[in-house]
Amino acid sequence: MTQFNMAVLLVVAAVTWWLTGLDKNYAGESKRGRRVTRMLRMVAVVFLVWLMMVGGVMVLLFVPVAIALLLRSSLSEIFAGGFLRLLDPAFYDGRELDLKLPQRHRDNIAHLIHHGKRDEAIKLCEELKQSGELDETTLADALEFLGVKPDRAALERPLNQAARLRVAGKFSEAESLLKSLLAKNPADTGAALLLMRLYAGDWRQPGRAAEVLRTLETQPHVEPAQVEFARRSLDEWSRMKSAKASAAVSPVPESVDELLAQRHFGLAVERLEKDIQAQPGDFNLRLKLAEIYALHCDDLAGAGKVIRRLEAEKFFSAEQVAVAGGKLKEWRDARAQRK
Repeated sequence: MTQFNMAVLLVVAAVTWWLTGLDKNYAGESKRGRRVTRMLRMVAVVFLVWLMMVGGVMVLLFVPVAIALLLRSSLSEIFAGGFLRLLDPAFYDGRELDLKLPQRHRDNIAHLIHHGKRDEAIKLCEELKQSGELDETTLADALEFLGVKPDRAALERPLNQAARLRVAGKFSEAESLLKSLLAKNPADTGAALLLMRLYAGDWRQPGRAAEVLRTLETQPHVEPAQVEFARRSLDEWSRMKSAKASAAVSPVPESVDELLAQRHFGLAVERLEKDIQAQPGDFNLRLKLAEIYALHCDDLAGAGKVIRRLEAEKFFSAEQVAVAGGKLKEWRDARAQRK
């Protein structure tokens, strides 16, 4: 083998090693530390390139395809990153995912408060608020403890605000807010469901609720399970109002378990969300809501959102977060086995 060929193979080995370090798993964590698998892929690519150097025409046809298959995930990471940079350089974030970063920030704030460094703690909270590395509710609570009164109204999520307006009977204001949310993001299933609930349940206009559902069905990024859940909920809300109008039905069950037994999944979700607003630190309520999404509505994406919100809250311990994550994995595995 000539020195030139040897140099080419060394360059290929170096580039392959770098490329395999770009891979990420499904959670967005880097695979850079998996040195054995990276080494095996690097050796395989170098071997294929050597075959291409010494082989004939058939080898030239086979080798590039084999190399592309070996490095497809690494190449996809490069193209995805390049596309994001081209689309919006400010949007691209090349930092590795660090799931423990929010907890470290909370520990740093607690350490400063414990040692009486009030000004430094306030400064850190303000910096984290600007960077977005820690949820605003936690920062607002810390600042309030330090004597800085936060603007609670500004912290309320628009969807929660719309739900509060609806419960207060301010249907027109709630409708206006929900329409603005859907105008910005037509795939916002939470806003769509609440607007459908308002139309079908509060205003007894199932036709308008059906229009919202049809629009939701056309969104490419909405999962079929979410659409099916919205459809069942609309039927449920419409039946409830028809039954109330005729006064020929039994009262709605009081407990969540009774609602589930009678397949009133939409009402069960709504009941739990109200209970969570009243008791934000109740771990069992959060886990029950995620369970309904995962097991009764076949909506793992909805269950995942509930678990992620739980992980971001300050109310729950690391053990509780681990239990919730384990449950989500258990539900995903069960769904994979059914398929």
